[in-house]
Amino acid sequence: MMKRLLALGALALAGSIGSAEASTITFEDIGVLSGTEVLYNGANDPISGGFRFDAASHSHIANRVWGTDNGGTSMVVDDVLGADAITVSALSGDPFALTSLDISEAHNSAFFTARQVEITGNLFGGGTVSKTLFLDNNLVNNVFANYFQTFVFDAGWGSLSSFTLNGAGALAGGGNYYAIDNVVVDRAVPEPGTLSLLGLGSAFLFGRRRRTAVR
Repeated sequence: MMKRLLALGALALAGSIGSAEASTITFEDIGVLSGTEVLYNGANDPISGGFRFDAASHSHIANRVWGTDNGGTSMVVDDVLGADAITVSALSGDPFALTSLDISEAHNSAFFTARQVEITGNLFGGGTVSKTLFLDNNLVNNVFANYFQTFVFDAGWGSLSSFTLNGAGALAGGGNYYAIDNVVVDRAVPEPGTLSLLGLGSAFLFGRRRRTAVR
């Protein structure tokens, strides 16, 4: 009987984890004024929406600067001070799914913008997935506009511990400036009703074992 109850509890828990909570990381919670930016040196990483954006070198949280403008705040990355991979992970350490994100070329000169962004997802429990995101190269020198593109990810990106971004392909041979925004992630959320049921079941089993031991 006990084994059957434990098996049923495990099945109920597995079903409860199937629900997910979607959220969009916009960097607006950092509070950067329009026309300004905040520079992070790599030791002091920006945190937004419950996620850490860990820069190998440095990063910019910018609001309507660096040549690209979608009406709000975004994160700008470049490799001027050295290779600058950005690793994104949940502060909680829990697995998450990457659903989509917006990426734009960034700089006042189109010669220093990234032409593509390499993204690698580190799967929870081991293994990786990867993809090359090709930018449309519409940025015009010294003309501010919305150059962001939305990239969508499939179910293979559904259980990540983190993901890493690297810009590449600048015509000038360096710089590789790009901006990210509107990072949509899904996090597993246990259903309260199922957790309560499991708690009651555990209490029942514990009490039953104690009565058996007393006999």
